[in-house]
This record gives sequence, structure tokens and C-alpha cells, in this order.
Amino acid sequence: MPLAIMLVMLASCNSDPTYYTLPEQPDDMHIKVSDSVLVLSKAQELNTAVTFTWSPVKSPLEKYDSITYAFRIYNSADKANSHTEFMNVGTQTSLSFTTDELNTIIGRWANPGETLNLTAEVTGTVNNDVKYIKPEKSTVNFTVTGYEKFPANLFMHITNEDGSTSVVRLSQRNTGSGIYEASTSMHPCSYYFTTSASSDYPAYGLDHDSIMSYVTEGTIPHFSYEQEGQRTIVVDTNNDYFDCHVYNVVVLPNGFMHIAGNGCSVGWDLSSSEANFVQEDARHPYLWSWTGQFSAGGEIKIALGNSWGDYFFYAPVDKADPLTDHRLFNYRYQSDGGDLKWVPTVSGKYKFTCCLLTGNMWTAFEPAK
Repeated sequence: MPLAIMLVMLASCNSDPTYYTLPEQPDDMHIKVSDSVLVLSKAQELNTAVTFTWSPVKSPLEKYDSITYAFRIYNSADKANSHTEFMNVGTQTSLSFTTDELNTIIGRWANPGETLNLTAEVTGTVNNDVKYIKPEKSTVNFTVTGYEKFPANLFMHITNEDGSTSVVRLSQRNTGSGIYEASTSMHPCSYYFTTSASSDYPAYGLDHDSIMSYVTEGTIPHFSYEQEGQRTIVVDTNNDYFDCHVYNVVVLPNGFMHIAGNGCSVGWDLSSSEANFVQEDARHPYLWSWTGQFSAGGEIKIALGNSWGDYFFYAPVDKADPLTDHRLFNYRYQSDGGDLKWVPTVSGKYKFTCCLLTGNMWTAFEPAK
């Protein structure tokens, strides 16, 4: 074979293949951002932080079904790994985000106080049954600095009637929940909360009743309390609640509750980890529950220690049915009232709940899946 022909053949084999590509659509949308430099503040969480607007797509077809849009935000420096999913916004040509919504988005990509360069992208699609038209795309850049939505701790600043002061740290039972809890001995006092033990701002003060106000400067309205004793303080900083409660909760001698008896799947075993009651609701830490299999006709009681001589919660009367008798009295020794046990009249999986609010103790016995 002549050398010239071989060279041509080799050149053909080594050339890149040519693919069919759709032409880019012109950017008729020209997306705009209401503010290109955003510094977010928790005090404005429910307010609109930013609005994106764009012009309608111009269809190259005279007849089509509709034009719809999809929107996303991504980190300009890390588009592949730091982006939202496309949000279908239908036929509307604007989209707004509250401060809380935008802060939640960037919180996955940056630390509080860090400024991010972001890109907002909108795509417009001409929906029709005649031919495929490549979606039109438009982008705009902007910067956002976020804030710490749920700090690790809150600090309760207390001023007692005698003028003495103290600071109590509240922590989250479930990290990232925004619900904070602490137990402390209280006297008649006034109080408020901050995110720092040594700074007054930002603060959570009284708005009205149990509802809080977020204060970044000026006077901090104080909550007040008139009773004495060990109390549990719960602060919920989520926007749906944003409240503070002080509860008088029965203090367990060893910090746990343990179901026992042949009326449940645990049996008479005080060492089983499967028998522990749990506090599932961070807003209501006085609710303790155990979910498991119960047997009709069997006996149960609730241990608060590791031996049979320790404190127990006993049934209100002997053979009380937890399905119908919801009374609960404070824990005691067996010698102080007898070995009274609950006896379920049903079998199956149930959730047995005890409310340990002083002065309002009760039980619930509900079917569980």
C-alpha cells in the first residue's frame, strides 16, 4: 500500500469524532437579583432576603404548549459539589427566598460569617410536541454572608430578687434541633438568654406570655419567675414556636426509667438496655416512653434503679389496666404502698408514656406500628 494512503488512513483513525450539538439559545431572560451583596441576620429570619426576576423566554415556535422555568443556586467556586436541586417554578418569572431559607441553603457550604460567591441559574423550557428546543439558560452572580442558626449553647442570665446573679448554660438534647434545655435551682427572679456567656447581644428576651423576642441592641425585656425549686428550662428557637417554658419536673433518682415484668417483652430483667424509657420530644422532656410488645394478663412496673429494693413507679391500684387507667403517682419504695403492678388487657405493640410534670402526672397507652 502506498505510504501516502497509509498516512491518510492513520490520520482519519486518530481524529476526534464529530458529534451533533444543539445550538445554544439566546439569553432572553436576563435574570436579575434584587441585591447582589447580602449579609443575613437572624433578626430578619422571616423577612424576604432576596428576589430573583427574569424576562419570559421567546419561543421560536408559533404554537407550543407552555413555557416553564426551573431555578437553582450553586457555589460559584464549586458548582459540581455545592448546588441546590433544580426547583420547578412553573410559569412564574420571579422567585424569592426568606432570610432563613437562604441561610439554610448556604449553611451546607460555608461556616457562619463566611462570605460565599454564589450563582443563581434559571432555565426556561418551551414545551411542545413538534420539536425539541434546547432550554434557555440565564445566570447572575451575588454574594451572601450567613449567620449561625443554632449555636451549640444558649446562656440564661438570671437576676434574683436579692440582686444576686448567675449564668446557666443550656444545651441541645438533639444537636441542630434549635431546642435548648437545662435544669437548675430557681428562686423568684428575672432572666433572659444570649448566645454568649459574656455578651448581652444577640439576646432572647420577653415578647409576650412565653413568646420570645430577638434583640440585637437596646433594652432586653426580661422574663420573670415567682416560684422556688429545681426547674427544667426549655427554649425553642425555631420560628414555628420561638418560646420559653419553665417546667416543674419530677427528678428521677438515677436519671432513667426501666420497664420490667412478664407483661412486656423485656421480662423481669433490670439489666436489659432494651427496657429503657426514652425522651423523644425535646420540647417536652417530661414525657418518657417505652415502645414494645405487651402481653395481656402479664404484670409490669417501672424501675428507677438497678435492684428490686430501689424506687419504682407503681400502678395506681393493683392490676390497673394501662389502656384505661391513666393515673400516675410519684415513685416510691415497695414498702410504702405495696407491690402494685399494671396488667394490660391487650397484647401487641404499644407505646407506654409517662408524663412527669409535678402536679400533672399521667400515663398513656397507645398502639404503635
